[in-house]
Amino acid sequence: MIGRYLIFFAFVSVIVSGIAYLLTHKKKTNEYLQLARVSFHGTAISIIVSSFYLLYLILTHQFQYSYVWNYSSTDLPLHLLISTFYAGQEGSFMLWTLYTIIIGIVLIGYSSRKGWEAEVMFVFNLVLGFLVTMLVVKNPFAYIWDTFPKDLIHTGPMPASAGNFLWLDEAKGVWAQFPDEGKGLNPLLQNYWMAIHPQILFVGFSAMSVPYIFAVASLLRKEYQSWITVAKPWIVFGTGILGLGIILGGYWAYETLGWGGFWGWDPVENSSLVPWLVGVASLHTIMSQRKMGSFVRTNISLSILCFVLVLYSTFLTRSGVLGDTSVHSFVDPGMWAYWLLLGAMLMFTSVGFGLLFLRRNEIPKVAIEHSMLSREFAIYLGAMSICFTALFIAVGTSSPIITSIMSDKKSAIDISYYVKTTLPFGIIIALLMGIGQMLWWRSSQAGTLLKSLRIPIILAVLFTVVMLLLGVREVQIALFLFAAAFALSVNILVGYRIMKGNPKYAGGAIAHIGIALMFIGFVSSARYDDKQTVSLEEGKTVEVLEKYKLTFLGYQPIDREQFAFQVRVENEGKVEIVAPVMYFSNFTNGLMRIPDIWNQLTHDFYIAPISLETPDEKNKGETLLFKKGEVKEIDGFKVKFIDYDFNDEEKGKMVTGEATVQMGVDIEVEKEGVTETVKPLFRMEGGQQSFIPAKHSSGYTFTISTMKPDKENKENSTVEITISNPGAKPIATKDTFVIEATVKPYINLVWMGTVMMVIGFAITVLRRLDEAREKEKEEN
Repeated sequence: MIGRYLIFFAFVSVIVSGIAYLLTHKKKTNEYLQLARVSFHGTAISIIVSSFYLLYLILTHQFQYSYVWNYSSTDLPLHLLISTFYAGQEGSFMLWTLYTIIIGIVLIGYSSRKGWEAEVMFVFNLVLGFLVTMLVVKNPFAYIWDTFPKDLIHTGPMPASAGNFLWLDEAKGVWAQFPDEGKGLNPLLQNYWMAIHPQILFVGFSAMSVPYIFAVASLLRKEYQSWITVAKPWIVFGTGILGLGIILGGYWAYETLGWGGFWGWDPVENSSLVPWLVGVASLHTIMSQRKMGSFVRTNISLSILCFVLVLYSTFLTRSGVLGDTSVHSFVDPGMWAYWLLLGAMLMFTSVGFGLLFLRRNEIPKVAIEHSMLSREFAIYLGAMSICFTALFIAVGTSSPIITSIMSDKKSAIDISYYVKTTLPFGIIIALLMGIGQMLWWRSSQAGTLLKSLRIPIILAVLFTVVMLLLGVREVQIALFLFAAAFALSVNILVGYRIMKGNPKYAGGAIAHIGIALMFIGFVSSARYDDKQTVSLEEGKTVEVLEKYKLTFLGYQPIDREQFAFQVRVENEGKVEIVAPVMYFSNFTNGLMRIPDIWNQLTHDFYIAPISLETPDEKNKGETLLFKKGEVKEIDGFKVKFIDYDFNDEEKGKMVTGEATVQMGVDIEVEKEGVTETVKPLFRMEGGQQSFIPAKHSSGYTFTISTMKPDKENKENSTVEITISNPGAKPIATKDTFVIEATVKPYINLVWMGTVMMVIGFAITVLRRLDEAREKEKEEN
């Protein structure tokens, strides 16, 4: 009960603090200021104590609490046990609230020194109030017998075999049981990145509320210019930390999920990317306002959007609306939480843009005094390009909602949409990252500009020619590589000059260098990777991708029933043992596959495990991996994977949870000019999975081994089919490890670019803090 009381106390005190700060703003006196501060600190103490109390419950395995039972277990190592704090809806809201209150503790002192405390902390308490209200609705301190009262609450004598129990009302003989073990953590989350990525992401979410807070505070105070100076360090910090969190999530996916990529354009991934892009756009337009006084409405609008889009991201992730179309989405949180999320998003949008509309005639209009060859115009074009990129991604991300409204049927958009819509803007953004650095404020001379860009253009052309010689053939990709190389060259030159003068001004150039490197890494690693599926019989060396020699050495058990499959990799005299992991998870009731990577300077050699075929399984037939429409030959057959056969009736059964669900795979088999279609089946009945083979007229059987339908792009669907001849003699005596080997060229540019970008943001934050301190001294 302690946790619940702390949450309710925080709820009351945040309301009191918000009202007191509002009265302080309205009355222009300090009569209620002390009450506001005391109440705020009461909220802070309650949230911090309740957070540590939840962590204590997790570490001491208090499974009488529903949240602890749902996400933790006694066999988890310490770092993963701590990570279960934010593995579910309730805990992740607690983490978000905790980081928000920590930011608030810093912000109350910062805003007080700047003379903005009443307005800033009033709006801050609105944000904090929303989060605390979510904790009231999605309380992490609910008892497990409240969640399952029919199963765990009993009346009458307590049997000797009751196990863990607690009297609820001993006088009436009411008692409750609770388990002695938890359900555990999803295997996909059992990775050290679980201890890093979510925390950084939630710091970013918390920090992105501060631009909104300062923008609304400026509207309340009717101060439309000075807020930029005090808000800029927070905008840079929030955008930088959110970007770091996003890219670390990409590395987690790359290292753990086994599909060989770091970005899948999943709706939940995109929903974090969109507010980050808007934050980046606002960073640039704020420069123009600080220098020239322009873009006042634009900056207020973008700062409001930063947080509104974070709320939209939260709504998409946690409302359950993407449950059928995203692998990351949380399940339905319940009607109260759903409407609270929707209501908060509408409220903060209305407050921000409603105030902006009311103040529209008071906001000064600064006459445009710059030419098209000026830094202001380049910044404007770049910011608008970034915003349009965010808009197209937001529309694609929202496609399940849009399609459900228009056709009453949710469907995710094809991922090719994102590449087609964002690539042209990426080219423009990269070019402007270079050109803008060479332009002067107000106006520049065309001749001088061209002269300063001569060397970067030559270097970019040479780079592009090399890429064309290496096999780049798509026009847009070539233009994108040229633009990225151009931006890289310009910013290296500019950054070098700045570092020689005053290094604290080099943050922008360093961040641009990082982004340009990431652009090149995106193309080289994702567009021009090389992959091959291969079967490795134990002890036999197989050459793949022309220059790698692979030898399967066997497998051995590692932590918690996992097995490491050791593969010796030889390339150009270098040898490395790569050990991907496979194991059967009782949590997911399926086979888990974790890749392993040989990191090298110019590329990664990536091994994703597919299956292990024992001699008994191998003698039953050969397993082939098919992409949709792919044809493979075996024993004189031409075998083609047509498509999955999963009709609307069967989909409805799956959604409604009916006991028996069946899916088929259409396989076209050609033998001596005669074509025949067979359909092996997958059936789920009473929780038990079975694979029903299809028999060809020749006597061969076709059985599903593994299914990977792609809901977003059916052309990317794959299936593994085992083809066997019942009358064949045994052909294998050793285990065979089936893998997909991939060479990812220059993927290190992505990670190197990330580091450079974060360093650039950090330098800029420190510079803006110095400027704010200097201005504070001048005012005092």
